[in-house]
Amino acid sequence: MTNKPKQLYKLFQPRLFCFICTLALIFVCHTTVMAQEPEVIKKAVDVDSSSSNNLVEDEKDNDGGYGFSELWSQGDVVARITLVILLLMSIGTWTIFLSKFLDQRRIRTQAIELKSLMNQNKTSQEIMNTIEASRFEALRVFTVPVYESLSFSMQLQSKDNEMAQEVLHSGVQEGISEIDMEIQKGLTFLATVGSTAPFVGLFGTVWAIYHALIGIGLAGEATLDKVAGPVGEALIMTAIGLAVAVPAVLAYNWLLRRNKSIVRIITNVSTKIVYGAPSF
Repeated sequence: MTNKPKQLYKLFQPRLFCFICTLALIFVCHTTVMAQEPEVIKKAVDVDSSSSNNLVEDEKDNDGGYGFSELWSQGDVVARITLVILLLMSIGTWTIFLSKFLDQRRIRTQAIELKSLMNQNKTSQEIMNTIEASRFEALRVFTVPVYESLSFSMQLQSKDNEMAQEVLHSGVQEGISEIDMEIQKGLTFLATVGSTAPFVGLFGTVWAIYHALIGIGLAGEATLDKVAGPVGEALIMTAIGLAVAVPAVLAYNWLLRRNKSIVRIITNVSTKIVYGAPSF
């Protein structure tokens, strides 16, 4: 029981670090975009010097111009909820990606080290002492069932060698299944975000354009300056949806490929454990 707080701390420490880094990255990007909005307006003012006074007055009236801030301030409850959902998807994507990358690197390093040790012609007792080592903590979901099956096989070997091999094989297969499930955690979220984020952004776009057209209809004017702003802000929703979905898809495919590599290494280690020990 005394080791549970330490195990939980080791488990959530990298994920908490990745979550904080993700929030910091999003904050920096948002600050950069907000800082660029006035610069875009200033460039537009310099293009047409003859109408500079009018543009400056429009800038003051718009209070910051068009962009994310205007999309948020002018949007209704549905539009804001859609933006919040996309933000949560993005935070979850980058947090899972960074944490899974760190976990994969640690698991892969320990798996390669365990494979090199298994290449040596060891007995079952030596294999048990090896996999019980604390330096293979990241492979614990694999080593625990293998250790238990090896221990039980050693007890059965004197009575029924065939049964001992079957128990060992079952324990190794259980270990492979456990490590495979462990490294697959989080990938479902990435796949879900990659497939649904564009549609969430498209829904926000349709909803924002609908309300923009209602506002234009109530105003009774359909000039370009009245239409371009609200419709352009609504289209930002689609861009945000794509910006959330593309990293999720790329991260999913890349992490999936690395997982397959880890499983191949673990399978090779399992084969050496089952058939490589010369004696019990």
